Amino acid sequence: MDLPSFDVVIVGAGPAGLAAATGIARAGLKALCLDKLAPGGALINLTTLHDYKEPSDGPQVASELTDDATAAGVELGFGEVVGLSGNGPWTIETAEGESHTSRAVVIATGLAKGRLGLPEEDQYEGRGLSHCASCDGPLYAGLPVIVAGAGGWATHEASELTAFAGEVTIIDDTADKLPDGVHRLDGRIVALEGSNGLESVVVESAGARKSVPASAVFVYVGQSPAAEFVPDSLARNATGHIVVNEGGRTSASTVFAVGDVRAGARCFLADAIADGQRAAQAVVAALAKTT
Repeated sequence: MDLPSFDVVIVGAGPAGLAAATGIARAGLKALCLDKLAPGGALINLTTLHDYKEPSDGPQVASELTDDATAAGVELGFGEVVGLSGNGPWTIETAEGESHTSRAVVIATGLAKGRLGLPEEDQYEGRGLSHCASCDGPLYAGLPVIVAGAGGWATHEASELTAFAGEVTIIDDTADKLPDGVHRLDGRIVALEGSNGLESVVVESAGARKSVPASAVFVYVGQSPAAEFVPDSLARNATGHIVVNEGGRTSASTVFAVGDVRAGARCFLADAIADGQRAAQAVVAALAKTT
């Protein structure tokens, strides 16, 4: 049988994936880090970071993590992973027709774009529905916008939108501490309205419904793990997140999951990096036992 082309393939080049890849390569293992977009993940679209060890912005931290990975010897590749099969060695297949084999795999694909779960949602995608404040916020200068949900990067995005929008409202029942200049409305969005792009949303709260003017909704609810390629044999929890132990190991002994795709993850940058570093140590230890 041919030898695997890599010791470890890391799927996803966000902060958790890059941190894992760096630790693995520094241990002398051959590592490939794949992502369908540029390295950095969600960091690429974030400005000032408030939960990091020092004042910085998303692209700067993404660049630092990428530089660390390449300096350690990580091979960075572009491709959307659509298949994972085997049992060590593993075969990783991409939508672009490439195939890679490895002794171990780290899944660091994060979360998919949020969904409101409404039948008319797709017709407003790009016409009022967005998932990136720094990308689309300037389009709504002086206009009312809504952030749906308070999890993940939602409050960070809401804060960023205050620089552009005329009014920023978070619609969520759980949002406690809000950024300056951001309002909160309890409830959930049950309908989208507008004949020429989004003009308003219908919010249901305490059994009553009301229409709220909005030129855009930035969606941070309904974010499911971006792991459609993961085999059913890997254990998941009720929300579809991959179940792992303290070191990030899944129910398969040589597959690991880090960052937001795993069960119990918190959406904080420092946590994601630490998650990747812990998993790197676990991967190195696991592969040492198989040699």
